[in-house]
Amino acid sequence: MKVKLQEVLEALDGVGMDMEYYYDTKNEEILMIFDGMVNGETDPDLIEDIEEGFIEDYIPLPRQYDMNEYRMMEEFIYDLPAGRAQDALDVAIRGKGAFRRFKDRLYDFDLQEKWYKYRDDCYEQIARDWCERFGIEIEE
Repeated sequence: MKVKLQEVLEALDGVGMDMEYYYDTKNEEILMIFDGMVNGETDPDLIEDIEEGFIEDYIPLPRQYDMNEYRMMEEFIYDLPAGRAQDALDVAIRGKGAFRRFKDRLYDFDLQEKWYKYRDDCYEQIARDWCERFGIEIEE
């Protein structure tokens, strides 16, 4: 089994409450499940197979909560040098609206590029760990 790393990363970036992705082990491709459709086409038999848990044929990619972007923000903050930016970002992620405040403070301290690089590296590690866990060879 093999998969292109970029395809896994794109799937992880698209994961949401209503969208799921699975790796089809037979065809070595990633399937997007959304609104009762597979890759934009109606396929009730395939949806049923996936929902009934044929894990050996369809491996679920990490879901939204498996990736824990909040923890990524915390780790990013603690990797910053001590000072105003670290303090402001730490306060920003507390309570309701944490993601919005975090992004606002990133802008205030011109740390957006650094954050997105850090986040992308985290997602890549999640993708690599997922492939390793299921014995899927990564094509760069």
